[in-house]
Amino acid sequence: MWHSCLQIARAFGASEIIAVDVQDEKLQKAKFLGATHCVNASKVDAVKTIKDITGGSGVDVAVEALGRPQTFLQCVQSVRDGGKAVMIGLTLSGVKGEVDINHLVRRQIKVIGSYGARARQDLPKLIKLAESGIFNLSAAVSRTCKFEDAPQAYKDLDQGTIAGRAVVEIM
Repeated sequence: MWHSCLQIARAFGASEIIAVDVQDEKLQKAKFLGATHCVNASKVDAVKTIKDITGGSGVDVAVEALGRPQTFLQCVQSVRDGGKAVMIGLTLSGVKGEVDINHLVRRQIKVIGSYGARARQDLPKLIKLAESGIFNLSAAVSRTCKFEDAPQAYKDLDQGTIAGRAVVEIM
């Protein structure tokens, strides 16, 4: 999912795009898709590194795509004063993300949930980006599988071993 976010950020003129993951393979793909900086959170403090890259201020917009409490907190901590932390990752029902309330209030950080695009409004725009070559649909797909192999693809997705999107061929 974050692969699409990278391409959309690039398409809309983001000057610096910082990708954060714990797997170097995924970060290499992020670089290919337009990330200007890659941060391996298993090797460095992601929030500190993001602050270093941005001269101490943080990013304008941070997107959390995993739906994990730790990455929820890192997302909020990574934005500049007045910035937006956008949560797109889903998790199990009842999982809570914590944040320092004073940090949120004093820094005027906006925490926004987004369940995705509005198909009727946004899909035509995405198609135009793909037609122009700005958005590379095929680059976001890292694996295709047959319908009968879908359960294994879900297991791989859950374990984080799919570097982009897996597409299940139904026909």
